[in-house]
Amino acid sequence: MNALSEVLNFLSRIGVDYVVFEDLFLVKKRRFTRSKSGNRKVSRFAEKQLLVHGVIKALRLGFNVVLVNPKGTTNSEEHEKVMREKGFDRHTASAYLIALKGLGMLNDNK
Repeated sequence: MNALSEVLNFLSRIGVDYVVFEDLFLVKKRRFTRSKSGNRKVSRFAEKQLLVHGVIKALRLGFNVVLVNPKGTTNSEEHEKVMREKGFDRHTASAYLIALKGLGMLNDNK
């Protein structure tokens, strides 16, 4: 949570207006692995606490917060295309697609 606070403070200093978060409440708990230890780690991750902390801190700093459904940002053709074209790794490509979804939501509302 300290790292998240530091990033948000940095973003406020450089003039960012919007912050896009994955809506972690939509992610199922024990769907990701078949291993018992992996499922335990996934279920113990404090997703609600992290997301609430990030949203409250972002709103306190004056950001416009956008929550995006992360479905389709990891295992899709678009994900593979972004990885190839931009040279991103899996995680950076997913973050890029989530940001694009968030920008698309903003453009739809205007």
